[in-house]
Amino acid sequence: MTHTRATSGLLVGAIVLTAFATGCGGATIWSREEEIRVGREASERLEEEYEVSRNPADVALIEGIGQRLVAAGKVDDWPFTFKVLEERSVNAVSLPGGPIYIFRGLIDLTEGDEDELAAVMAHEMAHIQKRHVSKMIAQGVFTNLIIVLATGGAVRTAAQLVAVMAQLRFSRDDEYESDRLAIRYTYRAGYDPNGLVRFFEKLKRLEKEESPDPVTFNLTRTHPLTDARINRAREEIAKVVQEVNAELEAEYLRDK
Repeated sequence: MTHTRATSGLLVGAIVLTAFATGCGGATIWSREEEIRVGREASERLEEEYEVSRNPADVALIEGIGQRLVAAGKVDDWPFTFKVLEERSVNAVSLPGGPIYIFRGLIDLTEGDEDELAAVMAHEMAHIQKRHVSKMIAQGVFTNLIIVLATGGAVRTAAQLVAVMAQLRFSRDDEYESDRLAIRYTYRAGYDPNGLVRFFEKLKRLEKEESPDPVTFNLTRTHPLTDARINRAREEIAKVVQEVNAELEAEYLRDK
């Protein structure tokens, strides 16, 4: 099924939040099993709306990076899956419980740079690992919208869809936590953690274009990007590299 670029990112929010509404009985933190179930339901709806790439090169690239991150990051307690969606917007979507989707436009922006792709995927993994969406629901962030959807409301108009997406923004602390874990996961997996900074810098250059496509910046709307965040990422890389090197040395000595 195809969509215009003007609605592609908005539909993600509608699909995911509708699954939230039908998948939980109230604004309380889910159990691990509930979170996985809701994520799978949202994944099914997402794949009804978007074309999943069957290109062997795409599958090998994204699945290979994903599994390498899972193994090195020791985060196999969630059933992570990694797929490419044939949409030109620069975006990535993580659903509760494990599903992660990379949009075609994001791969194009990185030009297939595995360090940059690994950084984005690791960031999405961190949101799942730390259960950020579930915690937002527990804190009442989505309460009003969930009530509307759960009581028969329908997301039909562009205005409603925009409202949905507006509530999908992670907090600054959640973003910082996910950035730090992304650096850790990528470095442990043998990727250059500076891929995260390079990707951020590419997004900043796009933002400065005279007539940016509003859909192109789905990723910066849901994951706000600032100079402070980029500088913080640079500082975290130096810290995390030292921490991980010490951990790897200790693991090596222990296993000898």
